[in-house]
Amino acid sequence: MAEDRGCSGSAVVLSFLLGGVVGAALAILYAPWEGSKSREKLKDFAGEVKEKSGHVSEDWKEKAATFIEKGKEFVEQKRGILSSAFDTGKEAMMREKEELTKPEEA
Repeated sequence: MAEDRGCSGSAVVLSFLLGGVVGAALAILYAPWEGSKSREKLKDFAGEVKEKSGHVSEDWKEKAATFIEKGKEFVEQKRGILSSAFDTGKEAMMREKEELTKPEEA
């Protein structure tokens, strides 16, 4: 469903995560606590978010590295196929050229 509108799955997940972070921060700010307790809650919450986002970014880095490696393998595989097809086509062209330049035998 997200792909129909041009959004990737990771963009949708990131949007939900950011919405949750903003909502939680607003809930803490508007909670009926005194200033020092609110600041302490925000500090704790920020630490948790920082820790969780660090894990998420590491996972994404690993996934990106895997994706890039698979992409390189795919390109190398296709490059070999294309090179082979090009060489075969070149050889066929040379054979046809030789056939066309041969004097016709009667």
